Amino acid sequence: MFSIVIPTYNRPDALKRTIGSILSLDIKEVIEIIVVNDSPGSEIPEFYDERVIILKNTKNLGRAKSRNAGAAAANFPILFFIDDDIEVNENIFDAYINEYKKGYDAVFSNVTNVRSDGQYSFLNEFLNTRGANKKKFRSKFRSNYFTTAFCSIKKDFFDRIGKFDEEFCSYGWEDPELGLRIESNQGKISFLKTEGLKHYHDKNVDEWIEQIEKSGNNLKYLINKHPQFKKKIHYSLLNSFIGAVIFNPLFVWSEKLKAKRSRGFLGYLNYSYLFKAAIYRSLR
Repeated sequence: MFSIVIPTYNRPDALKRTIGSILSLDIKEVIEIIVVNDSPGSEIPEFYDERVIILKNTKNLGRAKSRNAGAAAANFPILFFIDDDIEVNENIFDAYINEYKKGYDAVFSNVTNVRSDGQYSFLNEFLNTRGANKKKFRSKFRSNYFTTAFCSIKKDFFDRIGKFDEEFCSYGWEDPELGLRIESNQGKISFLKTEGLKHYHDKNVDEWIEQIEKSGNNLKYLINKHPQFKKKIHYSLLNSFIGAVIFNPLFVWSEKLKAKRSRGFLGYLNYSYLFKAAIYRSLR
């Protein structure tokens, strides 16, 4: 038995696709799907399935608080957290339950980024090589790779370690923070590689960069809470004179111009630079 928590904010079509994909699967376990509507002014679709439970926030609370609200309402001992822009194309749930039988406390998977209009995106191709999508990424991983777009955790363990940190009130960095906290509380994390989870990601490169640059407050909070995370983002370089030279506005502007036409190996170098530059700028 497990509970699926899906926070949503004014994306009825995406939510319908996500829940529809889950309900279409032949899942052996007894489940409930708890949808937390974090957009009080908007309605969400009716699913006509008693397994789908709708919670509505009286005001916009953000993803962390919405997830925690969903978890608090859950009736079953295993929690799944799924974003409302994920399409589940294989029954990976049963595989997760098998991991818990092996003694794991949390499980997560990679997602494949695609555009909702089906068009090619080099940004998505780039993102599909990073983090949990790295080709050699299997059972051995750093806790900061933990991602919550599609993940699961034992409810009692989740409650014991303090749930999602509600200080993260905007986009960014709450995923590695939870991974670090699971690890510091001696939690065992399993990773299941899959090609069956689609993440509908329609941002262009400018929007992606802007999103990272605006996540600076969350990153600073994460670093203050977990100082060891500095090494994982090469903070000493980012905060040095060399970093100021490498990520100066002229270089960043030049690389942004290239990004619209970037492809192949040089494109990967270009996007990797822009990613690091966006982190650098977020900390300023």
